[in-house]
Amino acid sequence: MVKEIKSSKRCACSRCDSTFADASHLRTHVRMVHEKRRDHTCPHCPATFAQACDLARHVRTVHEKRRDYACPHCAAAFAQAIHLRTHVRMVHEKRRDHACPHCAAAFGQASNLTTHVRMVHEKRRDHACPHCAAAFGHASNLTAHVRTVHEKRRDHACPHCAAVFGQTGDLKTHVRTVHEKRRDHACPRCAAAFGQAGDLKTHVRTVHEKRRDHACPHCAATFTQSSNRTTHVRAVHEKRRDHACTHCAAVFSEASKRTRHMRTQHPDNNKACKEEPERFV
Repeated sequence: MVKEIKSSKRCACSRCDSTFADASHLRTHVRMVHEKRRDHTCPHCPATFAQACDLARHVRTVHEKRRDYACPHCAAAFAQAIHLRTHVRMVHEKRRDHACPHCAAAFGQASNLTTHVRMVHEKRRDHACPHCAAAFGHASNLTAHVRTVHEKRRDHACPHCAAVFGQTGDLKTHVRTVHEKRRDHACPRCAAAFGQAGDLKTHVRTVHEKRRDHACPHCAATFTQSSNRTTHVRAVHEKRRDHACTHCAAVFSEASKRTRHMRTQHPDNNKACKEEPERFV
């Protein structure tokens, strides 16, 4: 298993091309990589690890919730020193050392660059949903999709109102835009400001550039946003009425129309609908 390279005093793995400074590191490599052993089990959960140090870090960060590495520039604290270094480099030093070879994008971490190239330029969606036809470029997006769409989980509750969300990012956006009334993304062409960068991009593209990039595959209609095209296809060409009133038999092609109907026709949630369901399309 262990063969020593006399000239360099390094130990070479007989199963791959890896070499190590000593036999103990080689044995660890064989056990972890080739034998796939996970001999260290967490006493608090089913997690298992190849090395004792990995188990200790898991217990410290996951179960004890320790954040021993504090940022000297802000109130942030981290479970691992490498995460602190990354934070300082990206947030405070504003460094973007990893440039995309295909476009002008630059990233603070090599992993983010790899993800960008794979998703944006190679158009890869390697993580397929086992429940539907959706596929994602990042495993975390698949996890979030399954949890929120198929399991219907809303684990993140707003501390200010009754709203609940499937992802922490959505909760943070909600608090920032709804309760703190922040509009951090200002339009460079007019006085408009938005709570999310995506909304600003949509505003510039649709209002100032007058772009209608999303064409209907069934007719000559074009739309500024893909969501509007989807709504059009579903309502006009597929004749779908997926949004049903919870108080009467009315059905609608869009959730906004159902909301308007319920607000005007059922203000006390008890009043019977005064209009025929067929009118609300």
